Amino acid sequence: MNTGILSFVIIIVYLLVLLLIALRGSRSAAVKTVEGFFLAGRGVSAVLLPLTMIAALQSTFAFLGGPGMFYLHGIGFIVIVLSQVWVALMVLYFGHRIWLLGKKYGYLTIGDFFADRYNSRFLKVVTSLVSILMTVVFLAMQYVGSAHAISGVAQGSVSYTLALIVIAVFSVIYVAVGGAHSVVLTDAIQAVVLLITIAAAAAVALIPTGGLAGLFHRVIDLNPKLLARPGAAGLYTDKVWLMQFIVLPFGIWLTPHVWVRSLMAKDETAIARSALGIPVSQIVIFATSGLFLGLAGQVLLGKIPAPDKVVPLLLVKYSSWWLAALIMAGSIAAGVSTINSMILVIAQMFSQDLMVPMLRRKLTEAENLKLSRLVTVAVVIVSALIALRPPQSLVQVVIDVAYTGLAQLAPGFLAGLYWRRANRPGTTAGLLAGLAILFYTRIAGVSPLGYPGFLWAFFTNLILTLVVPLFTAPPARVTVERIHGYLAQIGE
Repeated sequence: MNTGILSFVIIIVYLLVLLLIALRGSRSAAVKTVEGFFLAGRGVSAVLLPLTMIAALQSTFAFLGGPGMFYLHGIGFIVIVLSQVWVALMVLYFGHRIWLLGKKYGYLTIGDFFADRYNSRFLKVVTSLVSILMTVVFLAMQYVGSAHAISGVAQGSVSYTLALIVIAVFSVIYVAVGGAHSVVLTDAIQAVVLLITIAAAAAVALIPTGGLAGLFHRVIDLNPKLLARPGAAGLYTDKVWLMQFIVLPFGIWLTPHVWVRSLMAKDETAIARSALGIPVSQIVIFATSGLFLGLAGQVLLGKIPAPDKVVPLLLVKYSSWWLAALIMAGSIAAGVSTINSMILVIAQMFSQDLMVPMLRRKLTEAENLKLSRLVTVAVVIVSALIALRPPQSLVQVVIDVAYTGLAQLAPGFLAGLYWRRANRPGTTAGLLAGLAILFYTRIAGVSPLGYPGFLWAFFTNLILTLVVPLFTAPPARVTVERIHGYLAQIGE
């Protein structure tokens, strides 16, 4: 048996272990309810919530794209770590508030909050559609990354299509069988695997460069622009950093599979620890390991055709096949954990926000669960088909606007959470205008006055959300008291 097949066997064994964990999660009594299936009964502990938050945040990008960005641009890409501090603060403050409201009023999705706060079915549908659109292609790309990782580890002995089928089958079982309980348990394992294996990959890459000091000395001799901003390709200018600090963190936190973690929390301690886990994991994954891998790729590999292959190439060249297979399991862990979370939250929004309200009668818990599981299977099939032959032009447009598109939900969300005067006309005008500007500037390829379209979209949205309520009727008193009165009552 060749080493490629043996490597594939290692990956299959890893996926089977995760399956056993998922089956254990399916035994929970809470899985028998819709809230239990999608939110693990709002009882995820202070041990598990930080790990599932880390796993949800990190995709195959952590192992492939991140080091590839450091390979191309150098230390300028470190801004992704700095911006995550804001995401942690959002989880700590905004996530805590939505956790309180979610427990009180039974929110399952962000659309539930918009519908409740603004008394608007339209806003619920729009926010859900935006969230689903921005997430579903990301999900397909996670399948692409994970399938390529498996095929790469197998050294071509396993085709991309077979690898894709393997990931799709395992992921649909993980989610459909045990829902959020299974996802949280498998996430916990995969977060630990990811943190260990990416650090191990960095260690493999550092040895032939002569350690940290040797690596940085060689990079200075090779291309000192890799150690300064705006980087070797001149990408990380002040304007790009501005986007990373102002717009991107909102988009990351409002990514549905990340945002919903706050609703899963058992208590305030769980939320606080999950917030702390974000910057800590970013330091391990990007600020140290990813940076060292990217720079080592420049020193040891020279010019390579695909920067996101820098880690597999380093492992193939500087480690044994079995060690490479074990370490690349971390890449698959990153992809599978994100895939599971995305499948669950897309099925959640599609079934609960779009399908259930259209039915003429109220579903029983059993009927709703059956519908949710069927939607879960459908989500996997659609995403896997996109991953089989991804339409590159569409994928590029959506990927380019995904985080910035989700950031368009932030003005209306935060205004509704903190400002009593925020109303439906203002949030509707801001959201629709922001989305229109975002898509127009991206598709037309224009940057007015040299500033990217996403900044124009975000600030137009913000201004309309804040200004329109000053000239239109305030929200109903009962609506304001339902949200702000309750928060004031409990000391928020």
